[in-house]
Amino acid sequence: MTAGLVRRAATETWRSSFLGLAIMLAATLLWSVACVLVLLSVDMLHVKDLTKAVLILCLTVVPGSVLVGGILGYWIASARPSPIGAASIAGVAAVTINPLFFSFASQWSTVPHGWVDATLGGAVVGLTAAPFWFIGALVLYGFVERWLVGRTLPGSSRTGVLSALIGFCLNPSLPVTKVANPLTWGCYLLGYNLFLSLLFPLLVVPVMKYVGASYIAQPRRFWVWVIFFAVIEELTFRLPLKQSAISLTISALLFALFPVGHLLLKFGSFGLAMTTERWLWRAVFAILVASVVFVLLRIEPVKRLAASIWFDHFRSVLYLSCFAFGLVHLFNYRFTSLTAATLFLAPLLVLPQIISGFILAFARMRLGMIWCIALHAAHNLVLLFTIGQVRPR
Repeated sequence: MTAGLVRRAATETWRSSFLGLAIMLAATLLWSVACVLVLLSVDMLHVKDLTKAVLILCLTVVPGSVLVGGILGYWIASARPSPIGAASIAGVAAVTINPLFFSFASQWSTVPHGWVDATLGGAVVGLTAAPFWFIGALVLYGFVERWLVGRTLPGSSRTGVLSALIGFCLNPSLPVTKVANPLTWGCYLLGYNLFLSLLFPLLVVPVMKYVGASYIAQPRRFWVWVIFFAVIEELTFRLPLKQSAISLTISALLFALFPVGHLLLKFGSFGLAMTTERWLWRAVFAILVASVVFVLLRIEPVKRLAASIWFDHFRSVLYLSCFAFGLVHLFNYRFTSLTAATLFLAPLLVLPQIISGFILAFARMRLGMIWCIALHAAHNLVLLFTIGQVRPR
C-alpha cells in the first residue's frame, strides 16, 4: 500500500516542483514585505527608496527561493524525506544560497560593496529568511502529502502538531498526554515560534515609536540570555502548570526574586543600599514568600483548594500564566512618559512573548519540562544570531 502511494507520488513530481516553486515564492514575498515594513517603521528606509528596495530583494532572494522550491518539491515527491529534514534543508539553503545571489546583485548596485561585505550581508539576509523558508517547506510537504500521496503516511505527526497546538490554546482543559516523538514535535514548535517572533516586529516597532518606548540594552554575555533566562522563566511560569507543592513553591520563589523584586527596586523599597545588599534583601524577601507558600500548601484545605483550581479552572491558570509571562517583559522597555495611551498600548509590545508563552506551555504539557527549557533556549539562541538583539521569551 505504502509503496504504491510512493510510486504514485513519483509520477507527479513535476506538479510537486511547480507547487514547491509557488509556495517558496510566496514565503519569500511574505518575508520581503515584512523586511520592507520593518525598515520603513524604524526610518532605515524612505518611501522614495521603496521600489529600489523591493527590486533588490527580488533580485537577491526570489531566484534562490524559486530554485530551492522546485528542487525541494521534486525531492519530496520522489524520495519522501522526513518533513523536518526537508524543512531543515530549506533553512540551510536560505543561509548558503542567498549570499551568492546577494553578492552577485551587489555588483550591479550603485553603492560600492566589497565581495566579503556583500556575502556577509547576504548571510544575514538568509538567516532572517530561513524561518520563512522552513515554514514554507513544511507547508509544501503537507500539500504534497495530501494531494499526491492522498493521505498521511503511518507514523507521521506533521498534521497533528499545529492542530493540537491550536486546540490546546483554545481549550487547554482537555486532557493531554506526552507525545512519543518529542524531537519532531519540538522542531515544529520551534519553527512556529521563530516564525511568529520574526513576524510580530511589524506590530511592535510602530507601537514602540508611538508610545515613546525604547529597548533597554541587555548583558552581552550570550549564555545569560540563552541559558539563564530560559531556565528561570520556564521554572517560574511553566513549571507550576502541573500543580504540586514543590513546583508552586519554586515558582513563587523565582517570581518574588525577579519580577516582584524588580518592582520593589523601581519603587525604591531598598533605599540607598548597595547592589549586593539589594540582592540580599530581594533573596530574603523571596525566601520568605516561598516559605509562606510552601507552609500553606501543606495545610490540607489549602492543598485541596489548589488542586481544585488546577483541575476545574486550568484554562484560567494557563491564560494567567501566559499573560503574566508576557507582561513581565515590559521591564525590557524604557518609557519617556506614562499616559493613558501608553498604558493601553503597552501590552501590544509584549504580544510576541504572550503568543510564545502559549507555545511553550503546550511544550510543557505535551513534551515535558526539559524540552520546554531546550526550546526556549534554542529560540533565544537563533534570535541572537539572526537579529542580534535577543528579547528573552
